[in-house]
Amino acid sequence: MSTFADINLPQSLAQRLIQAGLTTPTPVQQAAIPLALKGQDIMAQAKTGSGKTLAFLLPIIEQVMRREASAPAPGPYTKSGPSHASGPKFLVLAPTRELALQIEMELRKYAPISVTSLSVYGGTPIERHYRALQRPPMVMVGTPGRLLDLAGSGHLKLGGVTFLVMDEADQLLDRGFLPDIQRIIRLLPAERQTLLFSATFSGEIQTLAQSMQRNPARISVDPGISTPTTIVHAYYVVPGDQARTQLVHTLLQTVGGGRSMVFCDQKYKVRRLAAHLGGEPASVGALTGNHSQVQRERTLGAFRAGRLRSLVATDVAARGLDIQDVAQVIHYELPTNPNSYVHRTGRTGRAEKEGATFLILSQSEEREYLRMVRQLRIETKKLALPVFVTLPSPAPMPVSEQQAPRHRPRRSAEPSGRRFREGENRGSVHRQGASVGGPRRPRY
Repeated sequence: MSTFADINLPQSLAQRLIQAGLTTPTPVQQAAIPLALKGQDIMAQAKTGSGKTLAFLLPIIEQVMRREASAPAPGPYTKSGPSHASGPKFLVLAPTRELALQIEMELRKYAPISVTSLSVYGGTPIERHYRALQRPPMVMVGTPGRLLDLAGSGHLKLGGVTFLVMDEADQLLDRGFLPDIQRIIRLLPAERQTLLFSATFSGEIQTLAQSMQRNPARISVDPGISTPTTIVHAYYVVPGDQARTQLVHTLLQTVGGGRSMVFCDQKYKVRRLAAHLGGEPASVGALTGNHSQVQRERTLGAFRAGRLRSLVATDVAARGLDIQDVAQVIHYELPTNPNSYVHRTGRTGRAEKEGATFLILSQSEEREYLRMVRQLRIETKKLALPVFVTLPSPAPMPVSEQQAPRHRPRRSAEPSGRRFREGENRGSVHRQGASVGGPRRPRY
């Protein structure tokens, strides 16, 4: 298979892809789309930036269009909705608000206007979603916590879902999200098609995932934990935190027209580092799970549009976000685990473009990092410290954000998603009757 025209897609959908400049499917698309169109369950692993989103969206669009073509002419909408009034038929789960929004945007880009969709997530008034669900969409994209809130209140019916996708499945099936995912699964019919996509799958997660699928086809475009080969990996060793900040600023000044992303392990470090780098007046934005949805959308919009050239973030920005022309990824410190390193690094070098990732380490972190890259089968090199560029005047920080750091958990060499649970607001409003399948812990 060499072009999208070779896949059994509706002619109008193939034409939309051609108009968007997409003629040749990526390896994961070549492997996954034909199986999905045949109704096969899939567990697909492919590197970041490899086109996984279209690998599951195109089969969804094809199925919706096929159902429409075979269905009788629908009547006008009523208060209870159209023919799919019992609820959505296609459900896509995502771990973060940003990824849920991005998936629905991609769906709207390629699907005809008749393919209705809705993305739901924490951080926005739930009443807005109540109103939207008066006309149930064909395709629902959402984060687990908000989906359960809507189902528990009776506004969302999931008993008619026939097609389930988990994007970033390794994170969704990790310990933090797993109870919510299990509750959602219990609300779905047993007879359904289930597709799981991720850049990384541990053995434990694969075993757990298989219990939710029926004889899934295994697709592994990039075996093991890997990163794009177009990315240069390098690291620096610094004497202290002040040198870390100075080095980050210096690296940001060396990038020409490209964007930069800087990752920190903790939210207070993101706020502090962004302020020391000059903040938004210096074209540096900050993004954490504590920011409101409006703030997050505004910051990401400014970063995508080029009004912000650098973004300092926690791992909430490490997965799924497709931002063009990120020239470099900077790790302010050693990531907590190999998966975090892979997903952060995957923000650059997308679509086979060149990129670079730099780690800023203490002497004690150097040995652990070298052990990590051996596990990942990545070549790296140690660089000499450059002459530091003078820091700008710091941006003001609210007193409430100048909090002392919490005790940092010990790093683990094993992949884990416990530090990624920033997709939804902590302690979201829990309405009477909103609990499904028992009490739940607060969600991010």
